[in-house]
Amino acid sequence: MTSDQDPAGTPGAKGAKDAHRPERSAASDGPRRAGQPDGPGGTSGQPGKRPERRRGPSSDPDSNAGLAWNAVGTLAAGAAFWGFVGWGIDRLTHLHVVFLPIGIIVGVAAAVYLVIYQARSR
Repeated sequence: MTSDQDPAGTPGAKGAKDAHRPERSAASDGPRRAGQPDGPGGTSGQPGKRPERRRGPSSDPDSNAGLAWNAVGTLAAGAAFWGFVGWGIDRLTHLHVVFLPIGIIVGVAAAVYLVIYQARSR
């Protein structure tokens, strides 16, 4: 092997690992699918530029709907997680339905605390 060969033994291929890949321009966002328009009107004048996504009122996390879904998700996740922990303790201690309701109550209480804490910090 000479100094101008790579470890695989091909002459002149040192540093040519990516020579088979075409160079991408900075304006390109990747390959374009056939039949896909350039922009909202079909031709934007700037190939590769994607049109702006419209955001509805429910997609904003600080909107009323976003805050409400955040609260619902936090309450459900708290009850589910701590209920699961309570169920696991019931299974380990061979008790039947003692820690499951305790876990659900603790989970809902912790979730209510978190929701109030998040609401006050906004």
